[in-house]
Amino acid sequence: MTKLVSIRVDEQTLTEAKKLKINYSAVMREALRREIERIKDKDFLDSLFKIHKMLKDVDLNQLLADLREDRDRR
Repeated sequence: MTKLVSIRVDEQTLTEAKKLKINYSAVMREALRREIERIKDKDFLDSLFKIHKMLKDVDLNQLLADLREDRDRR
């Protein structure tokens, strides 16, 4: 289902878009999709950065030893 969304554009821009036969609805839909993806990607990278900061002080050898010990208990 689609929803109607309106935007305000100055007359000169709208006139130029019509003159160039630009499908501004399609352009806006694509721009909105790209912006959504950009924000999602940024949020994902921010999350990875936070995880990296939390894990950078973890001793890898100790982590592996703890995993082996846990596996051996099973």
